[in-house]
Amino acid sequence: MEQNPTLLDCAHSIIAVVPRLSRLMRKDLRLHSEGLFTEPQFRVMARLYREGSQCLSELADMQGVSLPTMSKLVQGLEARGLVGRERDEVDHRRIVLALTPVGRSSYEDLLHCTEQHVVDWINTMTVEDRLQVIHGLEQLDRLFSQVTLTSSCEAEVSES
Repeated sequence: MEQNPTLLDCAHSIIAVVPRLSRLMRKDLRLHSEGLFTEPQFRVMARLYREGSQCLSELADMQGVSLPTMSKLVQGLEARGLVGRERDEVDHRRIVLALTPVGRSSYEDLLHCTEQHVVDWINTMTVEDRLQVIHGLEQLDRLFSQVTLTSSCEAEVSES
């Protein structure tokens, strides 16, 4: 690795590694979810698990899909009893989606399995390497959470 990598060098590394990791995790999900989840369903369940109840439009925005597409995806989860609809605690007119106890348990089981596989994949890393990875991913998360996409080839980073 270069001592003074350019921004473009860094971008190339991110663009190379992130899709590879995504493919590996998708394949792992297919192998170990026993057909219970598709990757988009897993992402929806992860969001509901981490952030709590969400309305359909919030989930569609998160996935970058249309409302009808998200509705169909959620219907599949509802049909298996993994997700349910409930009234919003603040605005009782609004319907939100939430994990059912079965959905929460199923998600936690698969999350635990995935975590163990990732641990197996990184088990040769030194403590110093693990600290660097964690630090780097935290930096990327902070940075990418501030990006606003535009319709051109440019992206804006907010100053918040």
